[in-house]
Amino acid sequence: MLINKTDIGKYREVSRSVRDDKINPFIDDSEFLDVRPLLGSKLFRAISKNPENFTELLEGGEYNHKENTYDNPGLKKVICLFAYARYIMFGSFTDTAFGFVQKSGQDSQSVPEASKRNIHTKDRDAAMQYWFEVERYLNRKSDDYSAWRSGVCAPKTFKNGIRISKITR
Repeated sequence: MLINKTDIGKYREVSRSVRDDKINPFIDDSEFLDVRPLLGSKLFRAISKNPENFTELLEGGEYNHKENTYDNPGLKKVICLFAYARYIMFGSFTDTAFGFVQKSGQDSQSVPEASKRNIHTKDRDAAMQYWFEVERYLNRKSDDYSAWRSGVCAPKTFKNGIRISKITR
């Protein structure tokens, strides 16, 4: 995994009591299902195998291109927001001998499904906005990332909210 619970905590509030085995499946899913299609399998595999070779891409920061300075939010931030969105939507469910239940404390009230869906959608949208900056970074620095090709996956969002992705590999 490229991130962990502590990384997510840098951008969104995650309770210290959340066990790694509870949140890690959402991190795995976000990396494989959300980020891999954006990066392309070749670059995703290269990053997964040797993340230490991709520190600038993962951590982000300022970079120069054609005499201008830009900010790369970092791929880790994108993954964190996707993982958090998945965790918010599905993390409160627990499998028991009697089926799936949603935990609630004695003095607490569970968040309505519509509210969770709203947070999920907003965090996925935020992740995509950060992704567009990471994608610009990759396109501008494509000589440094041989496994990346400009325009690998170009999601288009239309006014009605439908997103279409074309994978060109």
